[in-house]
Amino acid sequence: MKLKRYTAPDIRQAMSKVRDELGPDAVILSNRKIKEGIEIIAATDYDDAIVNTPLKSKQTKDTELVKPPNTKKLAEHLSNKFDVKTPEPTWKKALSDTYDTSDDFEHNIEKNTSQVSNEWINKLKSSNSETPEFPQVQHAEKNSQVNEEGLKNVWDELSNLRGLLETQLSSLAWSDVANRNPQKAKVLKHLLELGLTPEVSYELIAKVEDQKNFETLWRKCLATFAGQLPVVEDDMIKKGGVFALVGPTGVGKTTTIAKMAARYALSHGTGSIALVTTDNYRIGAQEQLRTYGRILGTPVKVANDAEELRKVLKSLYDKDLVLIDTAGMSQRDMRLTEQFSMLSEGSTLIKTYLVMSSSAQQKALEETVQAYKKAFLDGCILTKLDETITLGGALSTIAQNQLPIAYISDGQRVPEDLHQARSIELVKKSVAMMNEAKIHMDSNEVELAYGGLAAHDLS
Repeated sequence: MKLKRYTAPDIRQAMSKVRDELGPDAVILSNRKIKEGIEIIAATDYDDAIVNTPLKSKQTKDTELVKPPNTKKLAEHLSNKFDVKTPEPTWKKALSDTYDTSDDFEHNIEKNTSQVSNEWINKLKSSNSETPEFPQVQHAEKNSQVNEEGLKNVWDELSNLRGLLETQLSSLAWSDVANRNPQKAKVLKHLLELGLTPEVSYELIAKVEDQKNFETLWRKCLATFAGQLPVVEDDMIKKGGVFALVGPTGVGKTTTIAKMAARYALSHGTGSIALVTTDNYRIGAQEQLRTYGRILGTPVKVANDAEELRKVLKSLYDKDLVLIDTAGMSQRDMRLTEQFSMLSEGSTLIKTYLVMSSSAQQKALEETVQAYKKAFLDGCILTKLDETITLGGALSTIAQNQLPIAYISDGQRVPEDLHQARSIELVKKSVAMMNEAKIHMDSNEVELAYGGLAAHDLS
């Protein structure tokens, strides 16, 4: 086995150096932060059979070919192969120096703890002759601080060890997939470039049969994903009803309501439409909806609580389409519960749709969906498709939560830029965005994304 040390300002550059010089078969044995940035110890000339031992035989099903290896068995094989005697971690040595780790540990711990405390206090006294005598209670406080620092060092050390293992698993897992099934590895890379989460990408690639032709495999994955995207099949505007739009500030709820009302008016006229606002938080929010109402020639009502909402809806019983605009609130806003209660108590006829901006980060979208699910959502509306370069994050969130998409909005024009959602068209548009933006992930990014799935096996 050949060992070599590499240093770089960050982990990505260090990994690149290892890959360039030692090739994709290199094994990362250790990494740590240094003054110059990151230090990595890498090795080559090991037996590939050791890495592949946990995997199944050639009869393994195609759907399991990209499954991350069993991390515990992998660690054992690596240890046995290289006969590496892991140096005792600094936190463990510090612990053994401080406490007696023999069979009489419980008996000795109080004595050792007291000894550390006294030695520490004596050092303070000797360093400053004017230091006053500490009362007994202060001895306990100082001793507690020492113990807390020791525990913090232990957790820091464990965190570093976990990070090292995750880095090694990322490299090993991705190299194994790329070597055994290069076509699936290529498709997996494209799915990640599409913006899909690693979890969704992995599930898609595992569901399709192996194909020698990349294009065929790629199209099958896209078709499978389109089948997983839930959409509202019927045009809810044409059917009419009472609909409330909820969501964070700035996602386009009020503009979307204007588009929906205008779209309905083109086919049925304006006499059977009414607009309602419950937004009494934002300055000018009610006036914005009233402006749309004057343009469309439809009445606009205001409801400040559940009782007023019930009365307003009762007065609009002769309307075929009632659209309710709500106050924009962050998913972390404590007033969300009040808004949900207002809608649920206002009428059982209200159908609630979450408005989401496709330009938001995937984690923020996921957090928003989880918060607004308490409103018993009937579906969602995806806005600002014209302001994003990728749809993958939004579509991943929608697919994972099985939240039906009713409409998409890709501009400010009323009502031209509102379209009924179609899953196949959304996937096609997502691919077109990826190609137009020329999104390409380098091998290190893909390795870390996929390797995270293998590292998750440690949990």
